[in-house]
Amino acid sequence: MSLTIHENIVNKLDDFIKNKKIPNLIFHGVSGVGKKSILFNFIKKIYNNDSTYIKNYVMNVNCAHGKGIKFIRDELKFFARTNIDLQEGSIFKSIILLNADKLTIDAQSALRRCIELFSHSTRFFIVVDDKYKLLKPILSRFCEIFIPNPDLPKNIDNLHQYNLENSFNESKLKKQKKIKFKNLMEKNKNDDKCILAEKIYEKGYNALDLMEYIKDLKINDEKKYEYLVFIQKIKKEFRNEKLLIVTILHFLIRPEYNLENISFM
Repeated sequence: MSLTIHENIVNKLDDFIKNKKIPNLIFHGVSGVGKKSILFNFIKKIYNNDSTYIKNYVMNVNCAHGKGIKFIRDELKFFARTNIDLQEGSIFKSIILLNADKLTIDAQSALRRCIELFSHSTRFFIVVDDKYKLLKPILSRFCEIFIPNPDLPKNIDNLHQYNLENSFNESKLKKQKKIKFKNLMEKNKNDDKCILAEKIYEKGYNALDLMEYIKDLKINDEKKYEYLVFIQKIKKEFRNEKLLIVTILHFLIRPEYNLENISFM
């Protein structure tokens, strides 16, 4: 299943490339609408998918990772100052600033000065959720592109969820994981509970997987509910995952215990 979204925005960006008039751009809109994907595809088109150009002429910065005024004055300014063959204006450097609204006021002021100084050789591309957290002098130097929520299937909230469902088929992976865990339990059901817990842990499973296994057990619903409530109650008392698994297995193997009267405090 594939989606064709934001065609009008992509067409507008293609016109910028075709006319060789690419301005500084701000992509804004709520999280998960495809801002970064649209921008990164745009960058690839600008440099004709040439990985060498992209490596040498594109700087990608996530401002949410503590980037402040020192970064703007030193690293960003150094990159923007680097000389390149402009090829009569058809080639320029690109600076991508993700989450630029996380920059401090001082850092934004320094950024504004960089934009003014290097506008002849560098284009700036900003991605933010809320453009109003940027200084007005910065906004005035950019062409704004609002990315709205795309039309998605009713059970999908945003593109993050859509990509997760379609790229990794999350529901299918969960089902396969449950089957593998069930097979592991059936194959080793006669083992000592400590040995079984070791196998469960070494295979990368945890107490939550054990809870999912219990939910699918063909036992009395009341007993099943009792197990699940019991696990929910005791799991916060454990700091060792393997010990928690051993404890759950102990009471699962010995169903005669009255779980309501057990306390670990």
